[in-house]
Amino acid sequence: MRIRFTLYIVVSLVLVGCLPEPLPVKNISLAEKTVVIGSQNVPGEFLAVSLTENFNAFFGGDESEIDLLLQELLIDSLEVEIEVAGDNYLLDNAEPGLYLGTDIPKITGELYTLNFVNPYNDYPVTATTPLLPAVRFDSIAVSIQETQFDTLVNVSLKLTDPTGPNWYMFNVQLFNEDFDKQETPFTELLDDSDFDSSEIEYDFVVFFRDYVEGDSIFVSMANISEDYYDFLTLRKEQRFLLLDGLGEPVNYPTNVENGFGFFHMHIRDVRIFGID
Repeated sequence: MRIRFTLYIVVSLVLVGCLPEPLPVKNISLAEKTVVIGSQNVPGEFLAVSLTENFNAFFGGDESEIDLLLQELLIDSLEVEIEVAGDNYLLDNAEPGLYLGTDIPKITGELYTLNFVNPYNDYPVTATTPLLPAVRFDSIAVSIQETQFDTLVNVSLKLTDPTGPNWYMFNVQLFNEDFDKQETPFTELLDDSDFDSSEIEYDFVVFFRDYVEGDSIFVSMANISEDYYDFLTLRKEQRFLLLDGLGEPVNYPTNVENGFGFFHMHIRDVRIFGID
């Protein structure tokens, strides 16, 4: 860990030393305010939708507190509905910026459409996504490998791949008494184009995480749409940059009309492992 941190500092100083003197920038046009959509399938709730306001590079600062900034971005008190199979379901505004759907039926093969009015321009916001059939683990094994610099989690799994092209998302999340809800899970992506058989065996390694005895590891798998797979692939390519400012400018794909973000739904197969 110390060597990795030292390497980060050295590379950062070298890169900063190569940068020219900053130039004054004036007359920057700011993006209009709009809504950013996030969605997640939550056990027991089925669907959670987050609504936040977009922001620009001038938002916040070095002395800003992340919790206070987040409160400024949350969008509350909207009527948010999901339309599926000709019926509409109103989501519950359970917490600031968070809307839950507890009574939405799971109908595989159907299209789910998110609807509400954009509070910044009064135009409708819509986003549509399919609910694909669930795919379950045939088997899965998790092992811990300690190295001099890191603690690795090796995941080995088997699944039966349905007919036709398919795209899979695997999430690995650490849970312990110090769990931070803002920490994003480790995401591994897989498409079945490289497999000739319907029986897929796949291994991957989770790194840059600290695991100790007594922790729990949640491993989930979901069959997802190609559009969402492409969105996650682009986001994944940016996650290991040492300095975010050195990455290429990215316009993430979106399926939201009159807004940003990505609305998706899936059925997860979740397995829980304890570290002992």
